[in-house]
Amino acid sequence: MDQNKITFIGFGNMGSAIYNGMQKSKLTNKVLIVDMDEKKLIDLKNPSVTFINKIDEKINDSKLIWLCVKPQSFNEITKDLIKFCSNNQTLVSIMAGVTINQIKKETKMEKIVRVMPNTPAQISKGMSVWTNTKEVEKNDANIVQNILNSIGKSVRVDSENEIELATALSGSGPGFIFKFIESMINAGKKIGLSETLSKELVTETFFGSASLLEVSDKELKELKEAVTSPGGTTEAGLNFLDKIDIDNIVFKMINSAVNRSKDLSKKIN
Repeated sequence: MDQNKITFIGFGNMGSAIYNGMQKSKLTNKVLIVDMDEKKLIDLKNPSVTFINKIDEKINDSKLIWLCVKPQSFNEITKDLIKFCSNNQTLVSIMAGVTINQIKKETKMEKIVRVMPNTPAQISKGMSVWTNTKEVEKNDANIVQNILNSIGKSVRVDSENEIELATALSGSGPGFIFKFIESMINAGKKIGLSETLSKELVTETFFGSASLLEVSDKELKELKEAVTSPGGTTEAGLNFLDKIDIDNIVFKMINSAVNRSKDLSKKIN
């Protein structure tokens, strides 16, 4: 077995983002990709990458096997994982809602890492939350962490329940933020701004606000108050958000995602 070789089963947006982060950080150049769509290999232009369209014995040579398929596809690949994997290998799953116990049960493997990344990983600005079984070797856990840090930032947690909660907050979070940005752009158009100007104003305001929060030593409340003059425009908007109980609306949104994650988990059984 090649300790430096990595297999990706599934090579969609997240699989390719992780691969690109690894390449930029020069973590490994020995990669096997398993995906039915051979067109995904065209842009890689890397002779060290092997591409196959179905799981076979070639995956047995990789120390780390990344499961980058949708959770609904997990049951379809388990019989092949059982056939071609060994307990010397480590499975790294980014499948939302699929628990470590479910992966153990279906694959008969003990070395499992579960990760919840998010889509900003595509530009190396991702946030990943991860955990692992006690059987995972320290060196393999370190390699996983280094790979995750190549696509942004990562946090290891001890409780798998925190992975479920993080799925709703950071995993689904970009979708919620994009929806709010879309709503603000539409609001800008309705008050009379062009779509181009509205999009630029909203996008840069979100980016600038997040960047300020990241580097500032002030609390969120202080940053919010710095924008809010008594009787001013910001206060008027914030008062409206308080009136509609925005905190409870956001909680219900996040909780809906948590409940869906639990539903997905049940469907794998």
